[in-house]
Amino acid sequence: METEILKMICANQGAVNTEDLVYNLFSGDPKKLSEIICNQEKFVSCCPNGQPKVVARTRLRLCKVKDCLGICRGLHLCKNFLFSGFCQFTQLRRGCCFSHELTSDRNQRLLRQHELESLSREELCTLLLQSDHTLLPDICYDYNNGVGLFGRCQDGDGCRRLHICENYISRECSCWKNHDFTAPQPFKALQARGVPDTLFQSLKAAYSNKQALRLAGVSDHGQQSQRGRGRGGHQLSRGFRGNRGNHSSRQDLHRARSLSDIAANIDGFDLYSSNGLNESDDENSPTSDIIVAATRNRGNHQRFHNARSLSDIHAAVSDVAAKGGECQNNRQRPARDKTEICMYFIKSHCKHDDRCFKAHDKMPYRWQVQEGHQWTDLPDNETIERDYCDPSNSYSSTSPAVHFDTMTCGQNKVRRLSTENSVIEPTFIHTTEWLWYWQDEFGRWNMFASATSGHKAADINSTKLEKLFLGNNKDVVEFTAGSHSYSLSFQDMMQTNKLTGMKTLVCRRPRFVSAVDVLTKKVRRPVIQNVGPIPDNWEKKQIPETGYSRISLQSSSGEFKEVEALFCKTMRNFDIVNIERIQNQSLWEAFQFFLSPISRQKNQMRTKNRGRDVPELRLFHGTDSKSVNTICHNNFDCRTHGMAYGKGSYFARDAKYSHDHTGDTDVRAMFISRVLVGDYTKGSFDYCQPPSKDGGDINLYDSCVDDVMDPTIFVVFEKHQIYPEYLIQYN
Repeated sequence: METEILKMICANQGAVNTEDLVYNLFSGDPKKLSEIICNQEKFVSCCPNGQPKVVARTRLRLCKVKDCLGICRGLHLCKNFLFSGFCQFTQLRRGCCFSHELTSDRNQRLLRQHELESLSREELCTLLLQSDHTLLPDICYDYNNGVGLFGRCQDGDGCRRLHICENYISRECSCWKNHDFTAPQPFKALQARGVPDTLFQSLKAAYSNKQALRLAGVSDHGQQSQRGRGRGGHQLSRGFRGNRGNHSSRQDLHRARSLSDIAANIDGFDLYSSNGLNESDDENSPTSDIIVAATRNRGNHQRFHNARSLSDIHAAVSDVAAKGGECQNNRQRPARDKTEICMYFIKSHCKHDDRCFKAHDKMPYRWQVQEGHQWTDLPDNETIERDYCDPSNSYSSTSPAVHFDTMTCGQNKVRRLSTENSVIEPTFIHTTEWLWYWQDEFGRWNMFASATSGHKAADINSTKLEKLFLGNNKDVVEFTAGSHSYSLSFQDMMQTNKLTGMKTLVCRRPRFVSAVDVLTKKVRRPVIQNVGPIPDNWEKKQIPETGYSRISLQSSSGEFKEVEALFCKTMRNFDIVNIERIQNQSLWEAFQFFLSPISRQKNQMRTKNRGRDVPELRLFHGTDSKSVNTICHNNFDCRTHGMAYGKGSYFARDAKYSHDHTGDTDVRAMFISRVLVGDYTKGSFDYCQPPSKDGGDINLYDSCVDDVMDPTIFVVFEKHQIYPEYLIQYN
């Protein structure tokens, strides 16, 4: 179970809400989960921003030594290959000095030692990005302090760390700092580390998880970290690392260094932050306690500044502590501006009360107007929201009106607070669902993927557009509607017919939720949102939240006869005992979605195949009866098979071929599966994945066959290209 949870977390950007794990895997029993995630070699429980999460971690690291002799404990794998499955240096004359074989004996041995052998390259990449501190550049803390273009950073655009807002990493933020990984300075720093732009959409999650691990007290090396970064933080770290004595002496020296550093740098502490440090630092560390005491009363500031001995500082701290509540700040720090609404408070109660960094409101949205330096609530909140959710409205119907295009009310600025985006937190209730519309030639607004007003439905919907938009709000997306191809520019909010050049407006608005809806909306969403429609022929009342159901088909139904006809093409003189439809929602969604936060498997293949439709075939697979339930629950295991055309799962065009692999029982079992075969080529016994189309490591075939001209056997190496649709039992 540990391995399954780790794989699930890595497939969901490296962290999963604790409640979701409990709800979806352990039927609401937190004790079962805690027994598993107590293994800190793999999991860390933390509570960033008041939200309990389980973050995946590992002690495994990449070896950085060129031509290492193998005496290290690191993974011998090229960083570029880990990131993208491709290394550009292999195309140069000098080649690449690092290994590109994840399946080498050494690497497989290490992966088994760390119990990571079940992870795909992408999942392993997610895990190492947040565990191995050498793979990603740090965020520049000097940039995050100060008010200039580069904060306090003296290196400017030449800084090797990321100039990106640290608050944005863990939550939504509207400050002046940079929030875009593709901005020139972050882009340059990331490229210097070899991070490809294909990973940019997942960097926010990676840095958020790194931050959560740090704040939970786990350093990159798995030790309990000594936190205290910010002004003077580097001196504290150097003081700790420089001492190689025993544990108690290290603590004493760290404490002494910390206190003397505080005395030496007291002028540099920000008296307007909560503890003189960056807000993301640990406020419970001993160092921060002293800083809070030091900054709580400016009358003691000079005494700390003049203190140069441990006893002086202890005396100053004791004096401040003794005065307690009598000490009042001469200058109070500004109240934190809360720009997101707490979903826990809407649902029932937030345990953090006023300390919560999110706004507490009983509605998932709140319209506010800026008056001077203060934001105050607007009256008619629900009316403004109802008007805003209608894309045909540019103004609210209230008086005075809110102008939605400029987000103003008269001369004053207006803003809309809301809960987390439903795409980011698909398992929560009371999230904000954003819908995408386009305007037709009559000025009517139509939702994407809906066939209205005589127009063909687009092959892209609001959920998919929202994910792409969050990944890069300056991107241009291509899609089709009927026989027409379009490009959509997020920056211009305009779509263009690629043939005629005709441009139409695009609009993004939330789905309206009334106060009554909020009161009645109490049911949690499933862990993976339904990203594709459930097949129409499924029994909707027999779709379990987890696992699967087997629905026996009536022999008189058209569905039964269709499957029977496929089977009997090559299987004559056999009696069908039963045909069952497999209803496994998680496998179906994985088949549609391919466990990717942005694109579905079909669209991934369609992109690789230059827009052509992807061949999806119904193919046969014979199995012994004892494997039936495993396949229905977990799908086919592509790693356990190996024959003449590659080490994958084998499917046949003809049921007759699959019959030879059904065992020797009286009642045989055979699956009819939907298989995305895509572009295929002739297989080979040594293939562990499809071969390359062009000699590189990225553009691969989708499957292998026995005969390219007339294939009867198909080999698939990725189980999410398969959905076991029907089970046939026959004599």
